[in-house]
Amino acid sequence: MMTNIMYNLLKETFLSLVGKLAFRVLAERFMTRLVIYGLNKLRQQSTNEVIEETVQDVLSQLKGKKLKVIDELGD
Repeated sequence: MMTNIMYNLLKETFLSLVGKLAFRVLAERFMTRLVIYGLNKLRQQSTNEVIEETVQDVLSQLKGKKLKVIDELGD
């Protein structure tokens, strides 16, 4: 009986916390990190100046959106 009450309390607490998360923001941050990681890998694997300049342009455009993640991962 008491374990059932505690289980339900923990379950309801967890569901209320998950319900408050902003999944759109989490998805945006994940995708931004994924794009930056891919751009940095592309820059490291190529000796083409066009790719280097393109990567820098894309990163600078993303920095203009005031995303803190860009500053952490971009360099």
